[in-house]
Amino acid sequence: WLDLSFLAQDVDRQGLQQTPVPGQTTEVNATDGDGVRFRGSFGTWYDFYVFGDYLSSDIDVDALVTNDQGEFSASDEFDLTTIRGGVGWRYPLRFATDIFVELSYDSIDYDFGSFAGEDFDVDDQDLGGTLGIRHMLNDDIQLYAYGRHSNHADINLDTLTFDTGQFYGAGIVWEIVRGLAVVGDFESGEITSWAVGFRLDLDED
Repeated sequence: WLDLSFLAQDVDRQGLQQTPVPGQTTEVNATDGDGVRFRGSFGTWYDFYVFGDYLSSDIDVDALVTNDQGEFSASDEFDLTTIRGGVGWRYPLRFATDIFVELSYDSIDYDFGSFAGEDFDVDDQDLGGTLGIRHMLNDDIQLYAYGRHSNHADINLDTLTFDTGQFYGAGIVWEIVRGLAVVGDFESGEITSWAVGFRLDLDED
């Protein structure tokens, strides 16, 4: 299957940094934003599958530049890009219920740009893991929930370092016509995300 969704994210992170100008600092406050998410999954053999996620959002950021001339405020957007890809395995518990585990290679990029010569840009790549359950409520509706471990669960914008942590999510896939479904999900963590979109099932006969 392939799906494309509208994405909303809440980052809510602050940072303070000395700029190249002596005695000048820039404080940023990243809030929320929106973007797109593209995902896909392809079944292979013995209940294994490969998958990929691409998320790109524009996050609102306010800045306060302080120097010996006073304080100057500014606003802009920065790019937050997350790419995940890996392999998963599902195990049927009963006719309509599976559990699944996934091992992923995760990449995340905070691309702030600059207000006054400072540099809050940071990116990293590392492994992640997911454990979840999915259930077919009926022929048209699938529900799922999961917990996901990430080495990029939180970002410290003062030190430009990532912290490990967990995300917890739940979602629904509702097939409206054969091979086409509406998808919606929510993921809670240090960064919160909402998404709604459409899924094309390439295996639907």
